[in-house]
Amino acid sequence: MVDIKQIQYFVACAQTGSFSEAAERLYTTQPNVSKVIKSMEEDMGEKLFERYTKGIRLTAKGEHVYRYARPVLENMEKLQKFDTEKQKETLMISSNPSSWFADMFVEYYQLHEGDQLHYQIYSTGTHEIVKRVQERSDDLGFVYVVKNQMAPFQYFLSRNYLEFVSLRVIDIMLYPGERHPYWKDRSCILDFSEVKLVQSFPDEFSTDNYWNIQDENGWSAADAETVVVTNSDYIMERILKISDLVNISGNYLTGEHSQVLDGVRLSDAEEQKMVFGYVKRRGEELAAVAEDFIAFLEEKLENQKKPEKPAI
Repeated sequence: MVDIKQIQYFVACAQTGSFSEAAERLYTTQPNVSKVIKSMEEDMGEKLFERYTKGIRLTAKGEHVYRYARPVLENMEKLQKFDTEKQKETLMISSNPSSWFADMFVEYYQLHEGDQLHYQIYSTGTHEIVKRVQERSDDLGFVYVVKNQMAPFQYFLSRNYLEFVSLRVIDIMLYPGERHPYWKDRSCILDFSEVKLVQSFPDEFSTDNYWNIQDENGWSAADAETVVVTNSDYIMERILKISDLVNISGNYLTGEHSQVLDGVRLSDAEEQKMVFGYVKRRGEELAAVAEDFIAFLEEKLENQKKPEKPAI
């Protein structure tokens, strides 16, 4: 049976092409390296190196073994690094693209800058978030789901042994670009048949698939032309800043540094609202840092409640 020491010595010899240089890298002696490699060859019943006066070279069998040995050693190094860092808490989260959420994370980081915390944050679509939480790449996934799709979303999660915890019901908003007439004059008629959109990449539970809100001419948001699709809220905000495009999304383009602060609700209908919350693995306790981050968001959401304006 090949052991990790043999693999470590074998990879060092293959990469340096010399028993003596491998010994220097491994902080040992050349005779000890030769002894370990010989024992590995005996255990495998194969000659792994050709020995020459001025060095060594992998045999054909040695080349084959090296292709497997190198990633084994790399993974062992990752495991060792993980072991040395496991005492430090890590907040592993993902979220739908959101200026507000980005600002909240930055503020949380600033509050805990002196603590021994590590962070992993990933911005992506809802399906990818569910997959990441299920596969334990993240502990929490923060998503925005259209309210009338909560039942199928909850069923989708239950099949993957996950659950959703609601934090806030929010409105679906229209954000006009600064060159769009509606940006300056909210009394003008908004004809969806002439509207051009900048939108996030759609998935099964995004707003894009459920636009049945109609304007005065009977056009719905689904009739608008989508010109730009992006997963970057920064790009979306910059596009709205310089164009006549329009974005339809949850009211989450409201971060402190957002260029897009003045959206308008599309509908007063309860089923046309969105639910903001997080996905977690069902029945599992969260780490203390994850619980603390949720409590931080809940406090921010409570403090940021504003009087509602009438919908268009």
